[in-house]
Amino acid sequence: MIDLDNKKQQKRIKLGILANEFFDVSKGRIGGFGWATRQTANYFNNHPELGVEVVFLAGETYGNPNEADPIIHNTPLILRQKNKLAYTQRIWQEKIDLILSIDYRPNYRSLFWLLPFTPIIIWVRDPRPPEDMSKIETVRIPAEENIQPQGLKTPDCTSLFGVIKASKLLNRQVLFATVTPFLKEKIAGTYGFKPDNVTILPNIIDLEPKEIIKSEKPTVIFLARLDPYKRPWLFVEIARHFPDVEFIFLGQGHFQGEGAWLPTNLPDNVKLMGHIDGEEKTQIIASSWILINTSIHEGLAVSFQEALRCETPLLSCVNPENVVSEFGIYVGRYDGSGMEGLPKFVAGLKTLLEDHELRIKLGKEGRKWVTETHNQAKFKEAFFNLCKQAKLNL
Repeated sequence: MIDLDNKKQQKRIKLGILANEFFDVSKGRIGGFGWATRQTANYFNNHPELGVEVVFLAGETYGNPNEADPIIHNTPLILRQKNKLAYTQRIWQEKIDLILSIDYRPNYRSLFWLLPFTPIIIWVRDPRPPEDMSKIETVRIPAEENIQPQGLKTPDCTSLFGVIKASKLLNRQVLFATVTPFLKEKIAGTYGFKPDNVTILPNIIDLEPKEIIKSEKPTVIFLARLDPYKRPWLFVEIARHFPDVEFIFLGQGHFQGEGAWLPTNLPDNVKLMGHIDGEEKTQIIASSWILINTSIHEGLAVSFQEALRCETPLLSCVNPENVVSEFGIYVGRYDGSGMEGLPKFVAGLKTLLEDHELRIKLGKEGRKWVTETHNQAKFKEAFFNLCKQAKLNL
């Protein structure tokens, strides 16, 4: 039993966090799914009184025979093994009580079957029903219209319905949670199943800027991977219209070769900083005036929440949960290369740069929203509610 009020740890929950990325450059791409694994692990590792012991479960990355589990974010990562018997024994050895599945991908199924009675929480973060898949696949890099960009294909996730049907026969609980209400309507089209209940399990936004002092020179940031899906070339083209403003790319590309975007022929006011994390990242966001997002699609982008936590308003062509229109400027939807939206981006940025009072107001209101809705306390409450629904012996 776990006494949360008195913080007496009598029984631990072994939580297996399943994902294809873990926010570590040595183990694949850096993205929102990996960020969620890190935040969850850090929270429970830093609060042992809650009685949750975390282990990472790799959905796609394979290790070598007899290789020790790598430790990422102070958490062991169990890599997959080609020796199925050895891998099965390794998974069973952990005695996992609960699986937190970071969204769902078809390669998760084999691990679900290795633990057929272990309850699962599907943490829906970026569901993509067919209409969203079609929109994403319109992306083209300017001057490369005949080349299919890398990273646009979304796996068919409807096989989750088979997992759910089999789990009912086994009396295994499969629960759904998502970070924000508007994503609920995308679940049925994405996974082939409409759950009766979806719990809001918020992000843990724990950036703590020591002080928020905006840069003397106007500075705007792009916080995402430099992949075609995010259409970073739009950020560059916007920069050409504002030579006296500094534009900073925070992120790196995941792809190489044909169909990847390469940052070449950049104007002098564009700076590439690659992947930045920790206090340096927080300081850059807190000193920036505006965050620009040019992606063709987003769930609830973590970058939006991190920017608003630092009182940095938003300019974007996506508007999940109306966050951008509330705490910034939404320029409208533009498919394909997105270049048709360039005039609206330029006009929106001009407004935010010139209207100091509006910029400050949007930033402060955004910080209040993030602080009140996506915090450790609300995550903790929702997580343990899900544990009760999963019929764990708390």
